[in-house]
Amino acid sequence: MELAPFVVCPETLGPLDRREDGFWSPQAEKLYPTKQGLVFMVYPQQDQEMIAATMLEERGHQGLGDDVARRNLEYLRKAAPRAADFISVTRRYAGASDRTPRAVELGSGNGWVSWLLAEAGFDTWMCDFEANTLLTGMNLKHANLPEGRRFVTDARFAPFESGSFDLVVFKEFVHHVEAFTPLFREANRLLRPGGTVAMVEPVRSLSRSVRELKTPDPHEGHHITWPDRYLRGLRTAGFEIVHEQPVYDDQGNTKPPMAWMKKRAIAAIDDQHPSGDWVSKLQLRVFGGAQLMMIGQKVRDLPIVPRPSMNVIDPESVIATETVPAPYEEFPTVLRSAAAGFAAPSVSG
Repeated sequence: MELAPFVVCPETLGPLDRREDGFWSPQAEKLYPTKQGLVFMVYPQQDQEMIAATMLEERGHQGLGDDVARRNLEYLRKAAPRAADFISVTRRYAGASDRTPRAVELGSGNGWVSWLLAEAGFDTWMCDFEANTLLTGMNLKHANLPEGRRFVTDARFAPFESGSFDLVVFKEFVHHVEAFTPLFREANRLLRPGGTVAMVEPVRSLSRSVRELKTPDPHEGHHITWPDRYLRGLRTAGFEIVHEQPVYDDQGNTKPPMAWMKKRAIAAIDDQHPSGDWVSKLQLRVFGGAQLMMIGQKVRDLPIVPRPSMNVIDPESVIATETVPAPYEEFPTVLRSAAAGFAAPSVSG
């Protein structure tokens, strides 16, 4: 396995040397092993308990077993067309004038969104800290997503040189990170000047908060917050918001007056007004029922924060075999259908 020249030690941001059993960081004196096509990187020592608990929950929701795979396939059939729309909008803002634009998805899960990015014309990398989840996507092959692009690592400390990417993508990942400021700062570091961060996340509303007083969210790793906190966080991290758009599904807000207000909010959203009008913004924050797409462009660099001491993720955490459950084999067909509407990328070489 070979790595791109801009792949570096995630702890020191220094160079890596190829070894028979992985990649060696002379500065950190750490070996980053490889196994089953994955490169195993790091998480902060101070977060060991949190990381272990989150890995376990992630594996249960996205990883192993036929039942989980079938559930994820049903989710994909609904989610892939919406993700393709998200990427189509993102492509209006992210690109490179002289080469194929380079993208990284942080918190990639098994990598199906990364496959869509590759199909949309991006040279693509991905990071997720649960190896078994990544392995369920090893059948998602693409010329723009070859070997050496899948990293088992904490997305807050990505193993790439500063300014390496044109696009950083978060797809329903940020709400798994309680303190998301370091994540946005890392996106800023990874992007070239003028680069693009694109994210789509569930957001908190007054209605959701009331429901959770009665029935708390059963997922301990969820930290769903208000739209304005995300928008402020992006601005504080050196981004200018260039696109903000609620993305509704058919469920929720079915009773009057919620149904009327949802219909009124959606009617106000168009290409010239992607965030709608004041009714749309009020509806999102009061009744919810939508995710929020946010796209920002990097307008300033931030000082690089010193990296903490890290633990290397143990490749023995892999319990998946190289044969993924059968429902995951259907993912490429579903994704090709969702991507059918992509126009040819403007830069091809």
